[in-house]
Amino acid sequence: MALARHCENSFFFTKIRGFALDKYLPSILPIEVNLKLATIYGVKWPIAGCTFMSGFYERRDVEVTESRLIGNSHSIEDVCRVTGIEASRIRFIEREFEEYFAEDKQSSTEGGFNARHVDLFRRIHHLLFDKSASPFAIRRELSRDLRRLKIIAVTSGKGGVGKTTVSLNLAIAAAARGLRTVLLDADLGLGNVHVFAGIAPRGSMTDLIDGRQRAENLLSPGPGGIQVLCGSSGSARLADLPPQSIERLGHELAALGERFDVMVIDTGAGISSQVTRFLAMADEIVVVTTPNIAATLDAYGIIKVMREENVRGQVHLLVNQADDEAQARAVSEKIRACSGRFLKYTPAVLGSVMRDMAVEEANQCRKPFALSQPEHPAARMMARIAEKLCGGAAPAPDQNDFETMRILKGITSTAAA
Repeated sequence: MALARHCENSFFFTKIRGFALDKYLPSILPIEVNLKLATIYGVKWPIAGCTFMSGFYERRDVEVTESRLIGNSHSIEDVCRVTGIEASRIRFIEREFEEYFAEDKQSSTEGGFNARHVDLFRRIHHLLFDKSASPFAIRRELSRDLRRLKIIAVTSGKGGVGKTTVSLNLAIAAAARGLRTVLLDADLGLGNVHVFAGIAPRGSMTDLIDGRQRAENLLSPGPGGIQVLCGSSGSARLADLPPQSIERLGHELAALGERFDVMVIDTGAGISSQVTRFLAMADEIVVVTTPNIAATLDAYGIIKVMREENVRGQVHLLVNQADDEAQARAVSEKIRACSGRFLKYTPAVLGSVMRDMAVEEANQCRKPFALSQPEHPAARMMARIAEKLCGGAAPAPDQNDFETMRILKGITSTAAA
């Protein structure tokens, strides 16, 4: 009983959902104790069927989070108790590196600290006070390591709407902004990014998933300075991967992300679980559709699935192959109206690309229009979309760093005293 009370009062626990009641097992306890508790509570440990993806375990009916504070309303006292960091240092870190904390706090209705904030406090405190790193050096490292990698997934409910064309040219537009960009062909069974990019693949996802190669060894130099991780074409086996293969792929992509500022994922069409796993990784999700009635309905369908699966990325609509702006606007508003009415969610509108033979000719010639026709309206649209979705590159040092170091020295001296 004392052990059970410790579980309920512990800030470090593993939360397991999907049963009649929520169960909590403290992950800081020895595995033998967890096994005993699991037996008492009637929970299998470890949970079978969970797969690793993008830094967490996921399954539709089971959620397992890392050992940390759960929720979004924890006070500074909670954070101090969990991290062992003094309140004055917590406030200093939050104030100096506010751009890394602001987004989650704005989205939280209670405005408290969450699990990601706790990880950030630990990371920044270690670099700042233990490693004596400058604020600029810390920002540079955070931009590389702490999810500053921007992941953009381009998807569609229906094939043939120009999804791969958008993915390729968007990646080139991001690279033109000076961002290190990798394009992932995640249409694993019918990949064709390499065809439109005009490149000869060094390898394919088959080599990666089978464990024959690391992702970094399979990157192929692409047009406009991008790197491409090519998919496989005509491989039925890759169209339905087992959980362990998805886990391996997730690990490889996480490691690959450390080398880049932007990752553009060209997903397969449709609403398969494999597609939604890639969508779950993304910060921004571009749903490509056309005025075709089936494509419009399928675009709404994939938005509906993402809402049901609690996919966290911001969803944007891009209408392709429209006859004019009025038609594109009508398509966007129809999808937004349905989403707002039935899903209580309204996707953003990125813009539209008009039907133009020049775009199709660029595809047939294997020369992306973002490079072959940079002044074409479609190319300019890709540039605007890249600017909106990717934001700026890693920050440069400024004079504020010197003032920060002066304040930091004062805090460090006070703490030592």
